[in-house]
Amino acid sequence: MRKHVIYATFLSLFIFFFEGCETEKSFIPSYLKIDSVLVDATSISGNNIHQISAIQLYQNNTFLGTYPIPSKIPINAEGKNVFSFAPYVKLNGNNSQLGPYLSLKFEDTLLNVNRSSITEITPIFNYREKLSVLWQEDFEDVSPTLVPVAIAKGDTTFIDYRDFDLAGRFKGKSKVFVAKFEKIDSFKSMDLASFTTFKKIPVDGTDVYLEFDIQTDLAVQVALRRISPTKGVEFVNYLLINPTKGNWKRFYVDLVYETQGQPVGTTFEIFFLSDKGKEFNGSHEILIDNIRLSHLNK
Repeated sequence: MRKHVIYATFLSLFIFFFEGCETEKSFIPSYLKIDSVLVDATSISGNNIHQISAIQLYQNNTFLGTYPIPSKIPINAEGKNVFSFAPYVKLNGNNSQLGPYLSLKFEDTLLNVNRSSITEITPIFNYREKLSVLWQEDFEDVSPTLVPVAIAKGDTTFIDYRDFDLAGRFKGKSKVFVAKFEKIDSFKSMDLASFTTFKKIPVDGTDVYLEFDIQTDLAVQVALRRISPTKGVEFVNYLLINPTKGNWKRFYVDLVYETQGQPVGTTFEIFFLSDKGKEFNGSHEILIDNIRLSHLNK
């Protein structure tokens, strides 16, 4: 009896192992290769500059994972399948804080894939119909909507053509906002602000995205001035941008943490603040481009 039990157990294990090997061998993946994504900003009359860092992928409404851009993704699929893509960005300049960029639509694409083959795709994202764009500034017009509100004698702000390169993409000359400290061995500070006081930023917990490109050797503080019917004027330092060491860097800043829960009727202004130390020896210029402030309407 014991021999029969051992034999039956061995046979079961052998069949399990053999079938497992056969199943594993039969799973020959197809691959999706995504080197980059595109953004179509036609609907909001904006430019297509972006820094989407990852996509969340679904196959026939089944979640497959979140993948960095670029990626070659193995898929257990063959033939026609619907693949869905959701854009993710680095929030608040934090490399480890990926979050969904809700201003863009969740895109569906029908693809015909084959096992052992690579299907290359470049997802194209469009802005949502319910998106409200409160501020959009790429400094192509003569009158910028980012203005100096506290600037010392000898310091200047102006629009200029400069080289633009966002991590190897969108290379070329671009009109940018330049804030320039005078080269002098004394402490100086500068405050830049949105020309508009925004009256329609939601305070109900809706995500509010401020995005912009910046190149700076100086630390720059992003701040809000809140003007509340019950609390009065409050100045809130929100995000400290470290020197970008001669490179352009894009920021997606979610302002929800300082907008939610505020009294109805609260208005907001956006500030960029910087100090130049007495012994500072780097570039005295702060370059800013491609500002957008937006939120979804419920």
